[in-house]
Amino acid sequence: MKIIFILLCLTLSVTANAKDLGRIGPTFPIGEVDMLTWIENRLKGFEASGRLDDMKNEFSEKVRQSVETPKPVDISTTLSPHVFYVDPSLTVPQDLVDPTTGKVFAKAGTTINPFNPKTWPMGSQYPKSEYKKALVFFNAQDPQQLAWAKNFASTKPIKWVLTGGSPNQVAQALDSRIYFDQQGLLITKLHIKHVPSVVEQSGIHWKVTEFDVSQIEPEK
Repeated sequence: MKIIFILLCLTLSVTANAKDLGRIGPTFPIGEVDMLTWIENRLKGFEASGRLDDMKNEFSEKVRQSVETPKPVDISTTLSPHVFYVDPSLTVPQDLVDPTTGKVFAKAGTTINPFNPKTWPMGSQYPKSEYKKALVFFNAQDPQQLAWAKNFASTKPIKWVLTGGSPNQVAQALDSRIYFDQQGLLITKLHIKHVPSVVEQSGIHWKVTEFDVSQIEPEK
């Protein structure tokens, strides 16, 4: 109690003895530049100097290049190809609720395998899932991989997935629709370590088959 009283007295003492020391140096009113006004003025300046047209052209060229030849995924080839299997199961992060009935049909922490209806909520009502295509991942910037792709055959319909190269040019070379694995999202999810690799469903797993293209003669 004594300590609190002492602190209170010190506080009152400092407050009572406070003095106005006056103004030291010049003072200025606080002002803020309206951001929209600033942007508008900058754009007018760019337009007057012709820089705005240059910026538009530069942006259009960057967009064209990113569409024509997206940034390649950093993934290597292999001299020791392997075949391995990937479990596609996922874990529900939070309770999933039916918006109509309000009932929870999948509890948080539930593990679901898209290829195994037994793991689905009310899975017995659904037929077994099957992915009937082959996903072929390769880098078309590598002449050996491109030559390999031109000669690759499968009993399943093929989906070509690029990790590098021009989708338009490869579409013409293979006479087929081409996809691009932007930022390597598919490769990450499928645990692909090397290209070219072919991914297919095998039972309740993904089957990943790697290929060695070191002995393939690139086209001239």
